[in-house]
Amino acid sequence: MIAYKAEMAGIRVEWVNPTYTSQTCQCGHREKANRNGIRFRCQRCGYTLHADLNGAINIAKAISGFAV
Repeated sequence: MIAYKAEMAGIRVEWVNPTYTSQTCQCGHREKANRNGIRFRCQRCGYTLHADLNGAINIAKAISGFAV
């Protein structure tokens, strides 16, 4: 439905595989233990953030071509 509405408004739609986006750190480390509920904390480098925000950042990086 979102894609349909976006296309009607002339907005380009890009699809990104969201798998592991909220478990992957900006340093590139991916581990299930990185995410604990809404909390993201990288087991390797200690980077901490809201897990959904971390996932959204990783999706944005994938769209822009800067994905790890």
